Amino acid sequence: MKRDPHIRVSSLLLSVAAILGGCDDSPMEPAGPTGEGLFVLNSTGQTLVSFSVSESVAAAVSTIDLGAGFDGDAFDLAAGYAVTTVSSFGGSRILFVDLGSGSVLTTAFPAPDLDLANPSAPSFDSQGTAWLGGRGSDAIYRARPGDATAEMVAEEVGTFIERVVPAGDRLYAVDANIDDDGGSYQPLGPGRVVVLSRAGVEVGVIDLPTSARNPTEAVSTGGILLVLASGTFDPLTFLPANDGTIVQVDLATSALVGAPVELEGNGVSLELGQDGLVYITTTSDYQSLDLLVYNPISGSFIHGPRDPIVVRARDGGRVNCWTATGLVVGRIACVTFSSAEAGRLVIANEIGQFVDEVASGFGSTDVAAP
Repeated sequence: MKRDPHIRVSSLLLSVAAILGGCDDSPMEPAGPTGEGLFVLNSTGQTLVSFSVSESVAAAVSTIDLGAGFDGDAFDLAAGYAVTTVSSFGGSRILFVDLGSGSVLTTAFPAPDLDLANPSAPSFDSQGTAWLGGRGSDAIYRARPGDATAEMVAEEVGTFIERVVPAGDRLYAVDANIDDDGGSYQPLGPGRVVVLSRAGVEVGVIDLPTSARNPTEAVSTGGILLVLASGTFDPLTFLPANDGTIVQVDLATSALVGAPVELEGNGVSLELGQDGLVYITTTSDYQSLDLLVYNPISGSFIHGPRDPIVVRARDGGRVNCWTATGLVVGRIACVTFSSAEAGRLVIANEIGQFVDEVASGFGSTDVAAP
């Protein structure tokens, strides 16, 4: 039995769903497409929404309906398109959004996977090809906008592939190495990164350190692959073990760079900002979230676990950023998540001081700028 697609390897999403319960929200109506601005994905609201950000943030410029059954929680942008996925619970498919026309193009998975692939979050390469893993099928796929069916390029790659990162002529598949067949959803051991050619031929395996449990995300920047190991949680109470880390891998040598960097919490999200910095959200209690900023060039925190950025709301209160990213203009874009009410898109300066905010939609789970 493959892992239930609604039980996220990121333990926070699982726990929030368990604590707060579900919320059925109808998608907002389209309001005219645009290819500019900041984009927010609303998993519960089943929409991709764009906003205009300058000195302030404008209300939704465009709202694109992703359709019934959509449950994706991440997306990527490239060459006028956004790409996201639907889990096996909703029929295992890839959605390409034409940001110029607002149209949504659907790509299916090849037989025998079809509805059971349970795709990971997708990543575009520089040529506009999307790469992704099948958490359920243990395979790697590629697709381009307009493809009726994705192409399987490798199979039996890992136990639970969370992200495929294209970098140069290689693919880096992040394997969480969890027990999705036995149903415990607990790590079978440390995670690993499987290195493949673009043709799907395995060329190596990078074993992550024993302390790097439950890797869920990775980004490539400056010749470094930065992996977020979200950490573990109690299988009965879902309480975090506060053992999340980030691991750096030298892409030229496939060697680990230094020891894992402790997050002093469980990892929630990892985003590469337009400013070249990496934004990490963590939690230690499932009640609040911290926002950390990491410089991948220096290999050190600008704002670390003991000195997180505290994003402020209009009234001065603390904002719990589910995920956040950096903008070129020296701004931070932060979105909040709740299954019970609309999320918020908060724009702050680089130290968290309030700039502006608007409602972002129901179940906001990802944010990115083109």
